[in-house]
Amino acid sequence: MIFTFGVAAAKIWAVRRYRLSFAFDATNGDRMRFRQAGHRWIGGAVTAMSIVFIGCSVPMLVGRAHPVHYDKWVAIIIASATFAELGIGVCGAVTARKDGEPLVEATKLVNVAAAVVLLVLTQSALLSFAGSVEEAAAFTGASGVFFGGVAAVMGLAMALRRFPDTPAPTSVDQAGLERERHELGPVAGVDLRHGPVHVGLDREW
Repeated sequence: MIFTFGVAAAKIWAVRRYRLSFAFDATNGDRMRFRQAGHRWIGGAVTAMSIVFIGCSVPMLVGRAHPVHYDKWVAIIIASATFAELGIGVCGAVTARKDGEPLVEATKLVNVAAAVVLLVLTQSALLSFAGSVEEAAAFTGASGVFFGGVAAVMGLAMALRRFPDTPAPTSVDQAGLERERHELGPVAGVDLRHGPVHVGLDREW
């Protein structure tokens, strides 16, 4: 439950920071650096939430807590939703990374981390009617530590990620020269097409 609220708060914070980034100048890279810093902060938050989740899973691993019992069809629905969210989250993270938007990528990676943690709930739900309470508690605690560790590694990778340097903006003169170079082809073609019109059959001008 704490992880779920943390994920929601991270997404809201990412959207707010994305809107605030438009107050920064984009030509000198300040806007992109502001978004990249937000990506790292979100990674740190995911790491912290994952560590708390691991701590909450330890009591079940040592037999001091028991998982909640779920109905069969409820467990199937939870499993279906979890795997669907995991697949969508991975695809979204890959697409956002290609687009180069740090905060959008961060929200997608948060979805992946949340889906990884939900795998623990899925396992707990499936084991609640497929095995004994003691076995379900032990397996759920072990998977909680494992998948919580996976989410923590993801968050740490986000927090420590080094982005490529923002490219220097093109000056006005460079942009003008670039346009001129691009226009050379069509202009030359028009001039050359005028030449043969003035040539007679005896090759006289």
